[in-house]
Amino acid sequence: MKKQSLFIVLIVLCIITMAVGYSIFRTNIEVSGKTAEAKDLEVIFTNVGEIKQEGCTYAKAIISENKKKITISVEISNQKGSFANFPITLKNVGLIPAKLRSIRQIGTSNFPLEVRYTGIGVTDLVLNPGDEQEFNVIVSLNDNTIPDKDSYKFYIDFDYIQG
Repeated sequence: MKKQSLFIVLIVLCIITMAVGYSIFRTNIEVSGKTAEAKDLEVIFTNVGEIKQEGCTYAKAIISENKKKITISVEISNQKGSFANFPITLKNVGLIPAKLRSIRQIGTSNFPLEVRYTGIGVTDLVLNPGDEQEFNVIVSLNDNTIPDKDSYKFYIDFDYIQG
């Protein structure tokens, strides 16, 4: 009887071990993460405020049709201290938090003007769904350069990732 009890206990332990192992295996197989779809992650430019300018005869910012890029045009004199300040608002209209990964400026290679940003940067700051963020793009004449033309145009494109 003693051998029979030991055998039954071993079988019960094997069955329990197999059941626990199977449940762990099954749980690991069924758990999966959600990746963001393009419609879930969407940050757009919504507004360009009143542009402040000094030493500029023309400064304009136009939001693209898909609201993902901004075209900035500026006519600037070669007077020291010339600048244009563009207040811009963007909004997370997606369904998930977003974080700024990079800022691309297209058309600024060999640019005699300096482009700076205040109120925004590549940080760990998260923009939650529905939140807006205001920032400034400041275009100014470099102190030691004389522009070779009067009019300049470039594009700004922000790359956001899931926050």
